[in-house]
Amino acid sequence: MPGQRGSETRILTRQVGIRLTPEEYERLLGEAEAAGLTLATLTRKRLLGLHITAQVDGELIRELRRLGGLAKLAIRTPGMAEAGRLALADIRSAIAHLAEPPS
Repeated sequence: MPGQRGSETRILTRQVGIRLTPEEYERLLGEAEAAGLTLATLTRKRLLGLHITAQVDGELIRELRRLGGLAKLAIRTPGMAEAGRLALADIRSAIAHLAEPPS
C-alpha cells in the first residue's frame, strides 16, 4: 500500500480498534490511496481532525499549465479567438477532472 511508512518520528504505542463494514473499509482504503497515505495514517489524521491533502497528479498539472500558456497566446494573437475558446474548453475539462472523486 502506498504511503509514508517510516516518516513518523514519534513512537506510536497505543492502538484503537474499530469495526467497519466492508464498504466503509474499502472507502477508507480508497481515500488513503488517493491521499498517498497508509490507512492508519489517514485514520489517525481523521480522528485528530488534521488536514488531509490529496496527492497531486504532476502530469495533469503540467498539462493545465501548457493549456493555460496556449490560452494566453491565443488571447494575445489577433485572429486566434477560436483557438483560445477551444483551449479554454480544454482547461475547464481538465479542472472538472481534478474535481472528480477518486475511483
